[in-house]
Amino acid sequence: MMIALTALSVFGAALVAPLFFRNKNKLASWLIALLPLGITIYFASLLPRAAAGNPETFSFNWAREFGANFSFRADSLSLLFAMLISGVGTLVVIYAGGYLGKNPNIGRFYAWLFIFMGAMLGVALSDNLLLLFIFWELTSLSSYMLIGFEHEKESARAAALQALLVTGGGGLAMLAGI
Repeated sequence: MMIALTALSVFGAALVAPLFFRNKNKLASWLIALLPLGITIYFASLLPRAAAGNPETFSFNWAREFGANFSFRADSLSLLFAMLISGVGTLVVIYAGGYLGKNPNIGRFYAWLFIFMGAMLGVALSDNLLLLFIFWELTSLSSYMLIGFEHEKESARAAALQALLVTGGGGLAMLAGI
């Protein structure tokens, strides 16, 4: 249960992150960086268990008629990727606070960044193909929004569209493979 709550807590942070930046607080990026840092530490604490061959798992049967489960698995490889995602995410959150600190839309940026981070964690930890596909498509959407963050610029819009086409094409290939 804890692994699912940890991975999905990032989506909750996406809802709350814009509120941190309403008052132009300079420490806000440091405060919200505590969540991905804590997640990185939590995933690191699961490594000995995974290395011993007893990975953390969670499964919830949400559609019994179809045999569809909401399942996460934290084996050694998925933990490696989860720690990379949350660790680099921590650094990006801190860096973006300095780089985009004066941008009036920084709260929106952080919301999409946390959605992207949550989607990537979902891709790394999902234990079934349906969940993998859903998180992959959420990654496509959130990367489109992040790359096109400065949507006033033509180059940002073009790059965002290109990223959406590439990741959308990858999603279609994945769907055909599934």
